[in-house]
Parts: sequence; C-alpha cells; structure tokens
Amino acid sequence: MGPQAKLKQNLLTCVPPGTPIERAQILQKALQETVKDNDFIAEADKAKIGLAPVTADDMRKTVEGIFKPDAGLVAKLKTILF
Repeated sequence: MGPQAKLKQNLLTCVPPGTPIERAQILQKALQETVKDNDFIAEADKAKIGLAPVTADDMRKTVEGIFKPDAGLVAKLKTILF
C-alpha cells in the first residue's frame, strides 16, 4: 500500500447577513462545546482528522485584518495602481 496523505479538513461555519446575534452566539457556543467534547475528539482521532478549532472572535479578527489593510499599504498601492 502506498503512502497515506494526512487528511486536513477545514470547516468554516457562517450564517447569512441579518441572522439575529443571539442565534449566531448560540451556534458559536455549540460549535465550541462540540470541539471540546471527548467523544467528538475520539471520533476525529479515529478518522485521522486533526482538530485545530478557532474561536469566532479569532476568526472575526482574521477576516477584519484581511479587509482592513494598513493605511500605509493602501497609500503605496494607490501610487502603484493609479
């Protein structure tokens, strides 16, 4: 049998615009509790799926960082592109 590639799966959960904040918070809490559940972790290990959970707040900060570039970078890009 040939070499086995380690399975890496990314799961991003999101809700549509206009979703009530309370509902989004319920979903966030449920997901965070799921990835801490011993039975869930055991099943993921058995399936050779690595878990590297990220909190909703960390994901928000990452996305905001992508869409809010540094002002100096924006100025430089304007000089290059325009």
